[in-house]
Amino acid sequence: MRHLMVLLIRVLLGVGLLFPAARADMDSGLMAYANGDFDTAAREFSALAAQGDKEGHYYMGLLYEEGQGVEQSYQAAVNCYRNAAGQGFLDAYFALGEIYLRQPGGKRDRVAAYYWLGMAAKHGHPRGEEEFRRNKRAMTPDEIRLAEQRSRAGF
Repeated sequence: MRHLMVLLIRVLLGVGLLFPAARADMDSGLMAYANGDFDTAAREFSALAAQGDKEGHYYMGLLYEEGQGVEQSYQAAVNCYRNAAGQGFLDAYFALGEIYLRQPGGKRDRVAAYYWLGMAAKHGHPRGEEEFRRNKRAMTPDEIRLAEQRSRAGF
């Protein structure tokens, strides 16, 4: 029992010591992003994402989607958003739904958007329900059936 308690204290101290540095990197990245210094934002967010940070992944997705501080890549944006969504990051669910509706060349994947906007709505994103319904109204009955099948299977 004592060994378990010592291990728990070490873990908690380690988290406490690491968290401020990660928060500082996030704050630096957000400040750089807000000031239009996208190269610095990309460095900060990329370092966080490399550590598995869900917010780091999400913000790298934004940078890739817009081509700010990195070369624009919708596929890289989707990958980053998926990493953040896999950790339950609410805004990543919504971002995935939106990116599937606004792909380059006017392509749309309403079936994928259905799943991700549904996840955003289910988890309380402020615009999730509205955008989910809007997308669903634009879908054919066959697309809705396919989307519901895939959603039940976890996409």
